[in-house]
Amino acid sequence: MRFLSLCLTACLALSACGRDAGDESPDAKAAKARAAAAAGKAVATAERAAPLPLAACLEELTSESVAETSQCPTYVLLVLDSMNQMCAAAGGALQPMESQEVWALDVNADGQSEVMVDLNENYICYGAPSVLSCGSLGCPYFLYTRRGDAWIELGAINADDAPQIEVLASKPGEYAVLRGGCLGERPCSELTHYEWKGVSYERTWIEYRGIVVDVLPGGLWTLTKDTAVRTAPRNNSPVLDEYPEGTTVVVLGTARSGPYSYVSPCNACRRGFVETALLRKD
Repeated sequence: MRFLSLCLTACLALSACGRDAGDESPDAKAAKARAAAAAGKAVATAERAAPLPLAACLEELTSESVAETSQCPTYVLLVLDSMNQMCAAAGGALQPMESQEVWALDVNADGQSEVMVDLNENYICYGAPSVLSCGSLGCPYFLYTRRGDAWIELGAINADDAPQIEVLASKPGEYAVLRGGCLGERPCSELTHYEWKGVSYERTWIEYRGIVVDVLPGGLWTLTKDTAVRTAPRNNSPVLDEYPEGTTVVVLGTARSGPYSYVSPCNACRRGFVETALLRKD
């Protein structure tokens, strides 16, 4: 990755440390991971954007006449059409919220701010509000940039990462790495990093208390035996909880330092590490 290198070149000599150079202690590895993660310096943070014409967008969408000019960004109209249909099918009436959740950030230092928004946080379906709900994890925010007269989607950002997401330092003209977590609260024990992959931003790695976790494409996995969920990817780390064989977990990623997976046993459970060999894909 262009923003992180976990170089392990500071090992002590065998005569000095009493072990092979490759046999570095877990504490030393964690310290180096924390230092590497800290090397990504934030140069900007997402800020509140100018309000969107939410009422005008809804009126334009539902009007029988075609407007000659539009005040509404195309990315709003495209999503709004689907939301309006879902709300109407449930017997509700879509209306804009009084307060807005719209964020602005410049991801490539070109002086033009991109827009990050979750429209489900900006409209309500009166009579059937649950049809726009994404559950306890929240709906993703989508990142848009303007190119000429068109708006282009740059990727999706998890709800927990999106508010006040940080833009890390990058070369001029390059898409910066984005870092978020804990709904913008700091300090945060779990920071998720999004990298530009040529056509969109993708979640690539998580820094969890100094431990680097490479993100996996998600999905449900099953524990194949009674298993302890631990605070770190090693078998002598403190136990967060224990789960029986057959428990279903969400695998968020794999620890870069060992054969452990970073998992979420449930929405309200503490996340931690289990041996990857003890997981079976559902």
